[in-house]
Amino acid sequence: MAEGNMSSECHDLVSLLSSEERDFLVRNNGDEVKIKDLSGKTVGLYFSASWCPPCRGFTPVLSEVHKELSSLHGDFEVVFISSDRNEESFKSYFSKMPWLAIPLSDEATITRLGESFKVMGIPHLVIIDGSGKVSTDEGVELVREYGIKAYPFTAERINQLKEEEEEAKRNQTLKSILVSDSRDYVIKNGEDKVPVSNLVGKYILLYFSAHWCPPCRFFTPQLIEAYHEIKAKEEAFEVVFVSSDRDQSSFDEYYSGMPWLALPFGDGRKVSLSRRFKVRGIPSLIAIGPDGKTVTTEARDLIDAYGADAFPFTEDHAKHLKQQLEEEAKGWPEKLRHKLHEHELLRIQRPRGYTCDGCKKSGQSWSFYCKDCDFDLHPNCALKKDEAKDDGEAKAKEGYICDGDVCRKV
Repeated sequence: MAEGNMSSECHDLVSLLSSEERDFLVRNNGDEVKIKDLSGKTVGLYFSASWCPPCRGFTPVLSEVHKELSSLHGDFEVVFISSDRNEESFKSYFSKMPWLAIPLSDEATITRLGESFKVMGIPHLVIIDGSGKVSTDEGVELVREYGIKAYPFTAERINQLKEEEEEAKRNQTLKSILVSDSRDYVIKNGEDKVPVSNLVGKYILLYFSAHWCPPCRFFTPQLIEAYHEIKAKEEAFEVVFVSSDRDQSSFDEYYSGMPWLALPFGDGRKVSLSRRFKVRGIPSLIAIGPDGKTVTTEARDLIDAYGADAFPFTEDHAKHLKQQLEEEAKGWPEKLRHKLHEHELLRIQRPRGYTCDGCKKSGQSWSFYCKDCDFDLHPNCALKKDEAKDDGEAKAKEGYICDGDVCRKV
């Protein structure tokens, strides 16, 4: 993580956050708090807006950190600097925040702060220490990655956390990542408890997913198919579902269709696992080897590209599969026509994943593609023999002539 554009300049909070008409900040209940009351505190300037989805996702995370730090320390505060477009949106969004704000009506101060701290995108969190010096302008990344452990957000503290992180990676075991102070088990079929100790020595996939996420619901059937294939040849293999569902009923409905293990809904280990493996979006699939060490954080891409053949997800195996696929591709036609599309399809390499318009599954690497229509066919679909045609040819040999869906005896 970069240190960001930190300035050695010290800021007087009163002159920084006030205007000629205002020397106070507001709470969402209308109370006014004098800016001078923040003197000596660590203050986070939170640039955000209700219309911004990443902001709406980050605000609850920051709220939890604010709550915990407020109970542990008395010297941390956040000031909301809004980019909302009207008072109604501002008030609705601010009502969910436990901290202070600059009134939306003070457009001049809000604009000045954005320019002073070179805010190019939101959410953006600038941390100012008790002396008025900027500790970091990467508060969002630090809160996501370390939570309250990042406090007081100094360079020394972040370096210490990075060293601890590297040490944890070196000493990582399955128990160290899946056992917490309160739980040493996962669940099966929603109720049965399976001790984490039973999973030691196995290949494990941690599946971060949620029912409300369309890409997750799309990927889950692929993973189920791969799971059964891998399980058939390697018994020491398991998947653990790490849910981001919003309520128990959604979790229960989604998990009921899964054949593997899971963390219980609302389990606190989800937060620590997300931070440890830097999960920024779902679906995400983390592969853990029999020794408890991380094999790859990109197992989803490997399943997309190779299905069950991706097992055991190691870098060497992935390289071998890629070389094998590239060698196989040399025998494919450069262009072809297919009954599923009116235009000629060109064989290309896709640097990013795609969805096959034939089988509707995700694909990686090679595709037969129509640029004009943004139409993709996975090589397996594009090159699959026409079974109906083959069947028709067989029946013709037996004295039948086939026309469409009807075969008539000669």
